[in-house]
Amino acid sequence: MKRVKFKYLLFICTILFNLSLVNGQEQLTSIDSLYIASIERFYNNAEKTKDEIWEGMKLAPVCLYRVNGPAILYNHPSPPESFTEIGHNLYLGTQKELQLYGGTQIEINGILTAIIDYGHIHYSCIEEVYAELFHELHHAYQRNFIKQIKYDNPATLLTYPENDINDAIKLYEQKVLYRMCFADDIDEFQKLLNQHYSCRIAREENIGDYMRYEEAVENMEGPAFYCEYKFYNQFAPFNEKLKGIYAHNHFFGVLTTPFYGRKSLRQRHLAAGMGLCFILDKYFDNWQSEYYTGSLSLYDFFVSKFKPHREELEIDSSYYSLSKFHTQNEVLGHQALFNEFNAQQGVKIILKFDQNPQFEGFDPMNAESINDSIILHKTFLKLSRGENNQLFITGKKTATIIEREIWFVKEAVLFVPKESVIIENNRIVVDTKGIDISWAGTLIKESDNMITFNCH
Repeated sequence: MKRVKFKYLLFICTILFNLSLVNGQEQLTSIDSLYIASIERFYNNAEKTKDEIWEGMKLAPVCLYRVNGPAILYNHPSPPESFTEIGHNLYLGTQKELQLYGGTQIEINGILTAIIDYGHIHYSCIEEVYAELFHELHHAYQRNFIKQIKYDNPATLLTYPENDINDAIKLYEQKVLYRMCFADDIDEFQKLLNQHYSCRIAREENIGDYMRYEEAVENMEGPAFYCEYKFYNQFAPFNEKLKGIYAHNHFFGVLTTPFYGRKSLRQRHLAAGMGLCFILDKYFDNWQSEYYTGSLSLYDFFVSKFKPHREELEIDSSYYSLSKFHTQNEVLGHQALFNEFNAQQGVKIILKFDQNPQFEGFDPMNAESINDSIILHKTFLKLSRGENNQLFITGKKTATIIEREIWFVKEAVLFVPKESVIIENNRIVVDTKGIDISWAGTLIKESDNMITFNCH
């Protein structure tokens, strides 16, 4: 029966492939057929195991997509009219129409939907993609039903202090957490627990309320990353050794990798939050519903369960020596990156906004604070004002000059081929790969290598 269904889907894909040629649309490929044929199995697996992985979890619709390719929508009660029904609860459209980017959750026709881009080269099997999609399904569950848990403020990430003392203790703390995850001896676990707790207190005395940022990441991302880990382990078709290698590289390894400053800061706390969930699951039953119905942060909930004690830290001096050197290099690296940005080929476009535009989206994992007033967006930025003024950039670097916080943009700076720029009828239009800008305003100055435009 499954083989018949698979052949039926491939037959549909062949028809759609031929239609795409006729209509000049993006062609379907074998990788698209792979996910069209497997998405129903994924969703059935998710339904069967969601309560085992996280008690009470409810599933939202899902959408798999490939940039400049198809969007595969499943179990959506109100799909866009342009989408074609190709199977039971299965619809096919395009990524461009919905402007899908990243792994996240978006509203499609008013329904929160988990999305993932399966076109990335780093995926070695479909189970990795589906485990990440299950991660996003957990976020959709959080947003729909666990209202007291909020996403971290990405603006805080960009001002998080680059402090060598904090970095040294954090690296030690993360390695202790890694050891806690796999400690079987209760005395060893208790000693590690006290050291971990003592690190957190020492760092809070150093960086103050920025600890709330760390907790916010752990609160939301820790459970979702843990769900991804559990789903992968259950369904990846490999032996335990191979699954263990992936688990270390993708889930646990970040805890033992030296990072400094703001580098991979959010990713570190995804892993830290997952580690807390991993340990809670080893020692307590039904803790998930207790955590989600309470008011404590994940870390405070963890502390309430294990009741650690503060003690003198046993951190080797090498942690501090290494951190002092590498954290300073991170700070210097921000300016070097900005210098490299300004040395690009092409025409430098400076867009000055007479009032702050609507800030519609960016990639917090790939935005870097150069200093208190300059943010370098490396992968994605979207600004707008009304229906006719927009800036939508993907896969290209853009600098924003901000006022106090990331959301308040005074200027946007980017480099483009000269032939991609048109200025006429009091409007600047930039149309090139990855860059779509159309904004009304007034030309301030134009030369061979720079255009300054005032956006109204």
